[in-house]
Amino acid sequence: MCDRDRSYGKYRGKEMLFVGTERSSVVLVYELSRKRRGGANGNAITPVYKQLLPAGFGPEGLLTIPRRNLLVVASEEDSREDGFRAQITLYTYGLGRATYPGIMSVEGDMGTPIPWAALSALAADKVDRNVAYTVSDSFFKSSRILKIDLSSTPALITDEILLTLDGETVDLDPEGLATRADGGFWLASEGSETSTNLLFKVTENGTIEDIVELPESVNALQQRFGFEGVTSVGNGTDEVLLVCFQREWLNDTEGFVRIGRYVVADAEWTFFYYPLDEPTSPNGGWTGLSEIISLDDAGTMFAVVERDNQAGPDATIKKIYSFSIADLMPKTEEQGDFEVITKTEVRDLLPDLKSDNGAVLEKVEGMMMQKNGDVWICTDNDGVDDSNGETQFMNIGNIF
Repeated sequence: MCDRDRSYGKYRGKEMLFVGTERSSVVLVYELSRKRRGGANGNAITPVYKQLLPAGFGPEGLLTIPRRNLLVVASEEDSREDGFRAQITLYTYGLGRATYPGIMSVEGDMGTPIPWAALSALAADKVDRNVAYTVSDSFFKSSRILKIDLSSTPALITDEILLTLDGETVDLDPEGLATRADGGFWLASEGSETSTNLLFKVTENGTIEDIVELPESVNALQQRFGFEGVTSVGNGTDEVLLVCFQREWLNDTEGFVRIGRYVVADAEWTFFYYPLDEPTSPNGGWTGLSEIISLDDAGTMFAVVERDNQAGPDATIKKIYSFSIADLMPKTEEQGDFEVITKTEVRDLLPDLKSDNGAVLEKVEGMMMQKNGDVWICTDNDGVDDSNGETQFMNIGNIF
């Protein structure tokens, strides 16, 4: 039985009902439980929720093929320019643990799940390997840090830390997050046409203690694509931050983006250049940086996520690169002629993003490394704006 956004089938003796949701782009899976009851009404049918399936953008047609253990879903929305295509997805009925979703949230103080979307950064806890943190970008008006329990499958968002400045909530565009050796966090907020790129020093309870700006001479060069990641090394007066910019700013050499180095005790900014891959997508587009993490305690080895702005069959660059700054001298804006980082490819993420056989998602925005060396990545679903809403959150193992 098929009624466009609903379909019924009997799989291995189990009656299953599938319901497509056009706005959230998922398929709800129910098993129908029949209980006999007396009188003229016959059997009572109770749908029992079993699973959530990610679908293409705007699922409109569902078809069950029980004899082949298949479900077919057609999604109607199509815009190559916006990074999503109409698609037909085939699911097979089988045994084993569901692989989606990769992350969920528990009920919050209001008795409803903690709201989340548009995950734009990851940061591992400095002590507990089963704890991590993430942030949502400007999709939410009140900025928060979200706490994650990695010991659960799927991972669970268990708490939200509301950011405040002088007792008031703040509306930022968090794109980078780092845990500090001294406790608390550094948060990178991307600038826009009406705001500058900023770093926020945040306590464990969400209070903003300090705000760091770029030098005026650098702010004067600001383009739309600014801070995309931050990492912290050292502690006390030895703390140093590295910040990745997403794309070139005014006067930057084409194909080279800034890695900013900020010495906290001296309040000093210096810079390196990072060489971007040339875009290779058949749809054109650009490449840029999305995240940065530290790989050692000495503050010399780092890794970044470099990606294109393409999705689906047009996506060709989603990679992790490592680099060392041990033999490089960062320079101020006034000195110019920034030294160029030498990068080494560590992992092509396209096989990971294709591992569930779905369409490749555009925005790999978060990366972190646990104390045991395992690396996690996550994608940003843009809060379902021009997106099917799917978030991939996965452990890709010890890759460094």
